[in-house]
Amino acid sequence: MTIPALLSLALQVAPATIPAEARTVTVSVTDEKGGPVTGLRPEEVAVMENGVARDVSRLEPETRPLTVAVIVDSSEPIASFYRLSIVDAVVRFLGRLPEGTRYALWTTGDRPTKAVDFTDDVARAGPALKRMFPRGGNTLLDAIVEASEDLKLREGQRTAVVVVSGNGLGFTNYDRNQVVDRALKNAHTFMTVSFQEGEAPGDPALGQNDQMGRVGRADYDFVLGSLADRSGGLREVPLSAMGVDRALEKIGAALGGQYRITYGTLPDLKDRKVEVKVARPGVKVSLGGSRP
Repeated sequence: MTIPALLSLALQVAPATIPAEARTVTVSVTDEKGGPVTGLRPEEVAVMENGVARDVSRLEPETRPLTVAVIVDSSEPIASFYRLSIVDAVVRFLGRLPEGTRYALWTTGDRPTKAVDFTDDVARAGPALKRMFPRGGNTLLDAIVEASEDLKLREGQRTAVVVVSGNGLGFTNYDRNQVVDRALKNAHTFMTVSFQEGEAPGDPALGQNDQMGRVGRADYDFVLGSLADRSGGLREVPLSAMGVDRALEKIGAALGGQYRITYGTLPDLKDRKVEVKVARPGVKVSLGGSRP
């Protein structure tokens, strides 16, 4: 069905029973170049839930305070890229976030480390990252659990976890399904950048935790893909660390171009498959979690 047809259906359908519950979803809307879309109007938006057109009662730019946990791979396998391509890209990303954003900065080399506690001072990020000497294995999965639990969902705020990681061999104390389930309880949106470097010849791709707690590319793909997909976030997979800056630019635009859409629905639905369409050519819509 075309977008105009969906919009027409959403306007014309008059359900016999008025939905008894209002739900709000957060969407990121970006243009074909990855920039934020501004000035979106309610008549340009259609919401379908389980194949049924829902009435949109409110559309507004997402202006709630943003709190972000940024996790940066600082393991030994990406040492040659860390200062050259990663540090400055992360600092530029933080500088592009909406005004008033608070962030915490985590690194993953050898063990999860909170390098910067929550602050709105972007100037602290660069020196903190440069003080880190890449070492040890990548403890990305443990860092995701710890950073998301430290972040937690805060009433009246929106939260995000942003991950920048290579594919070097790592270690974890968790099953990868545990990581996904625990992390999703504590943040609205996950945005991930997984650059395809750091994996040494002979490194096992694994695909599940082995008895030694090792994890590799297949585990990172599973966790980062699941978190981005299930939270309505973005997943960027540049071929090299040189692509991290552009990937983070897209993620910054998505976080800066978010809208809250409130629509009428029915209570106690077991499953909710929500689709949001926007009647503008070339736009990309990423759907975050819903809140009653």
